[in-house]
Amino acid sequence: MQLVVGLGNPGPRYAATRHNIGFRCLEMLARRLRLDFTAAGPQYRAAVGDGPAGPVTLLQPWTYMNRSGDALLAWARETGWRVGVAPDSPDPLSPESAAATTAAAESAAAGEGTAAAAPVPAVVPIVVCDDLHLALGSVRIRGRGSDGGQKGLASVTQAIGGQSFPRVRLGVGPPDAAVPPIDWADYVLADFAAEELAAAAELAQYGADALLAVLAEGWPTAAVRYNRRGRPELPG
Repeated sequence: MQLVVGLGNPGPRYAATRHNIGFRCLEMLARRLRLDFTAAGPQYRAAVGDGPAGPVTLLQPWTYMNRSGDALLAWARETGWRVGVAPDSPDPLSPESAAATTAAAESAAAGEGTAAAAPVPAVVPIVVCDDLHLALGSVRIRGRGSDGGQKGLASVTQAIGGQSFPRVRLGVGPPDAAVPPIDWADYVLADFAAEELAAAAELAQYGADALLAVLAEGWPTAAVRYNRRGRPELPG
């Protein structure tokens, strides 16, 4: 089973903000996969079905950005899946690894195997989120790394106990200047400006394409194909 976590804040107040591009991208991915989100209690919404490499869950934390990891742990408790960081391997999220994890879980649920059987591997989340340090339209896919001040990413890192999980970072920053740290919260919690709306919509679609590639082919291949700086010129 594969798990994709899109970061954002719940409710209409935040729907059009820069901080919610992760939610928008995940919703676009759900449409591509013909999956529907359902409320699963107060902490998250989930869409469950088939992805390009097998069973997949798309998760939207409903706990606000700074407590995204709480929602992830609630999902793990309620579904019985373990979540954790990637093992030392070139690409732990390859379709082959995902299929093996699913098969092991199904065997355990059916009571097969012995007490000495290896434990089911942890599900390694794929996280998609905004990044104000990247210019609007940029995409950076990595298999691990620091949170870079992104509070939701920091919360997920703390919840699962490490930094070794794929992340798709979607740039929402200005093209020519850095945002001063004192203005970070105000900047990401503001709506996209009118002149940014077309680029933000294209970014959500492009990010969904990138996530599909991560699910189908693993993050290293997806990074080669989809990492970019800035955005292509959009029609006027």
